[in-house]
Amino acid sequence: MRLPEPTASGEWSPALPGLERLPLRWVVLVQLVVTVLMVGMIWTVHVVHYDLFPLVGPQFWDAYEHAHVDRIGKVLFGPWLIEGLCVLVLLLAHPKRMRVLALISAFLMLFILIDTAAFSAPAHGVLLDHWDQQTYDDLMVVNLIRAWLWTAKGVVAVWMMVEVLRVRSSISVSRV
Repeated sequence: MRLPEPTASGEWSPALPGLERLPLRWVVLVQLVVTVLMVGMIWTVHVVHYDLFPLVGPQFWDAYEHAHVDRIGKVLFGPWLIEGLCVLVLLLAHPKRMRVLALISAFLMLFILIDTAAFSAPAHGVLLDHWDQQTYDDLMVVNLIRAWLWTAKGVVAVWMMVEVLRVRSSISVSRV
C-alpha cells in the first residue's frame, strides 16, 4: 500500500478504500478527546469506584459486581473502540513523527489490552462469583498499571495534537 501524500495545506489522505480525505487535525482531535475521556474514566473507576468495592458488603456484593461489570462495559466500549480506530488510521499519517507517535500509542494500547485480558477481566470473573480480598487487592494493582498506561496514552494524544498545531502554524507562516 502506498503511503498517502500530503496536500498543499499539509493534510493527508489515508489510502483506505471507502474513506474520503480525512483532515489529520480532526482525526487527532477525536483521538485526543476520547483518549482524555478514557483517562478520566480509568482514574475515576480506580480512585472512586474500585476503592468503594470493600464497602458494598457481602449481602449486596453479587448484585453490585454484576451491575458494575455490565454497566462499565457499556460505558467504555464506544470510546475505547473510537480511540483504537483513530490510532489505526493515524498509523498511516504522512508526517513520520505522527506515525511514530501513533505507534507508541498503539503499543500502549497493546499493553492495556494485555493487562485487561490477562489480569483485570479474570479478576472480575472471580469477583462475579464472590468477594475475595486477595483478588480485589490484585485488581487494584493491575488497574493502577492500566490507569498509568492510559495516562501515558493521554500524554501521547496531547503530543499528537501539538504536532498537528505546530505543522499547521508553520504552513500558515510559510504562506505569509
